[in-house]
Amino acid sequence: MNNTYVSRKTTKKKFEIRNLLSASNILIIILIIFYILDCYLPLPKGYTGYNAWDSESSPVMNYIFGSCGGLLTNYLGVGSALVNGNAVYRHITLMFLHGGILHLIVNIVGLYFIGNYAEKRFGWWLTLILFFLTGFLESYITDPLFAALFPKKAQEYIGVSVGASGGIFGLMGASLAAIFFDIKSFEHINQKTLIVSAIYGILVTYIVDLGYNTVCHNVALLLGLAVGTMLILPFYILKKKSLHRKTKKITRFR
Repeated sequence: MNNTYVSRKTTKKKFEIRNLLSASNILIIILIIFYILDCYLPLPKGYTGYNAWDSESSPVMNYIFGSCGGLLTNYLGVGSALVNGNAVYRHITLMFLHGGILHLIVNIVGLYFIGNYAEKRFGWWLTLILFFLTGFLESYITDPLFAALFPKKAQEYIGVSVGASGGIFGLMGASLAAIFFDIKSFEHINQKTLIVSAIYGILVTYIVDLGYNTVCHNVALLLGLAVGTMLILPFYILKKKSLHRKTKKITRFR
């Protein structure tokens, strides 16, 4: 009985804090910090920049949901409502900010599952490059494409662009490209990751907002697919060539 108990005990996985130390999880903490600072940093005296205050809500609700701030958004977000709101650096810094608590929660969940899966496939440094590169490119493509597809909606749409979803969809696209080149790896995807990724992709793109976000996320997904394919294709071709050479040698020997 003792031996059976010991063997069962040893098969149990021990929880270790270092297992949580991934680039995606650290990025999640940074997103939360930026959200808190953006919501609750006091606005300087005489400040005339962007203010997130919602005049239709009560002061209590504004403070609960953080609509009383907007200081970081004014200097790091993208949009015509901001001074110099289309500066190049803003197309990266906008990814650290969010427009509300629900916006933040949805992207945290997406980044936790999709980001950590991408890290296992590509490594932490390549995952971060894919995240910021696709988010950066998407932010330049989405606005003119949205204006071309929906000219009337584009004229009515005056807002500030913030959020990490462009980068997350880029990681999703790159991961799909990796699965395409290694279809057997699909079997090893954690079931929770698969379900959350599907819900995240469908919910935030086609249910929450059939408009700007739809264009944004579709652009990011396609960019992720394209960038992921460009990164993986050379290795795939080289692997095929090496296998082909081995097969040739064996044939000649026979």
